[in-house]
Amino acid sequence: MTAIQPLLLVLDAAEKARDEALSMLEGGQRQYDAARQQAQSLNDWRRDYQQRWQKQFQQSGGMEIMRCYQDFMGRLTDAQAEQDRRVEQARERLDRLRLELIDREKRVAAVSQLIDRRLLEQRRKEQRQEQKATDEIAARTPRLSSGFGAGEGETLASF
Repeated sequence: MTAIQPLLLVLDAAEKARDEALSMLEGGQRQYDAARQQAQSLNDWRRDYQQRWQKQFQQSGGMEIMRCYQDFMGRLTDAQAEQDRRVEQARERLDRLRLELIDREKRVAAVSQLIDRRLLEQRRKEQRQEQKATDEIAARTPRLSSGFGAGEGETLASF
């Protein structure tokens, strides 16, 4: 088992790294979801605001109110574009985190597979040693019994 101990340490470190990557992915997913929700809220609010003011302009609207509306809509459009950029950044980060998690999971699987192979090799080696010991005992057994048989025969003949 001592030959496998270093691999178990590597496996433990790989599992911790994988768990950390999973945690980072979950955090990235939460950030992405929050950014998308914020973008959707801005979009909904902008649409509602635009509809409300279009009705207002149909009834009455001065140039000053129109300029304020256009100015505010411009800022709202800028805010929405900025939020869309944040959503895209969060999505790209999420994609990178997914790839990192996949890499770390592959490492855990590879180390686990290596440990399994080493254990299998060790079991086969032990089985070969046991078989060799059994074969040696079996090879000696006929000699011992034939030796005992000859000795008994001589003893009986001498009486």
